[in-house]
Amino acid sequence: MSSRHATAERRGRLAETLCVVALNLTGWRVVARRLRSKRGTGLGEIDIIARRGQTVAFIEVKARRDMAAAVESVTAAQRARIARSAEVYLQQRPNLADCQARFDLMVLGGSLLPRRIVDAWRP
Repeated sequence: MSSRHATAERRGRLAETLCVVALNLTGWRVVARRLRSKRGTGLGEIDIIARRGQTVAFIEVKARRDMAAAVESVTAAQRARIARSAEVYLQQRPNLADCQARFDLMVLGGSLLPRRIVDAWRP
């Protein structure tokens, strides 16, 4: 792993941790982090899955130099992979059948305070 990749990995893990803290402070319960599917399935990783009441949020975390760059860094292909992963996750958990699912984005750009974009996209 290159030094640049290792730095980005550390920054990403810190960003996810800060987002988990922010979610917990606002009444969300984190049910999964860094949920990865098996290789070759075409399904993506989901950074954070959180639940509050009857809402399950699939959250992508992005840390960049500024907020605009963080928001723009989520590609259409990435959104589609996350949506497919979320669908599989929900199918495997019948206890969540009555929950409303949504896709949020949490971004950190230049500060340690994450900004949450609720319902950032729809599949």
